[in-house]
Amino acid sequence: MQTQTKSVQKLITFSPQLYQLVLNKAKRLGLSFAEFLRLVAVNEVKKEVEEIPMVDEETEKRIGESLKAYKEGRFKSLKTNKEIDDYFKNL
Repeated sequence: MQTQTKSVQKLITFSPQLYQLVLNKAKRLGLSFAEFLRLVAVNEVKKEVEEIPMVDEETEKRIGESLKAYKEGRFKSLKTNKEIDDYFKNL
């Protein structure tokens, strides 16, 4: 299976002083200039990305209810295909 990498290139203008400061910082960290800028960008938006909900409110509610039922012992453990088939036949 072949994966395809998508990338975007942008031209950014730095003052010579800022460029040198960023380049020196990247070198101290053992990174290239581009790697350092990607790291800064990722760190900047990381908190926003972490706050994006993974599921909608209804699904979140159902997950919470299921976890509560599990903690209260209100669940049935089905270990074999026969147990699963029998369970659903009896619903």
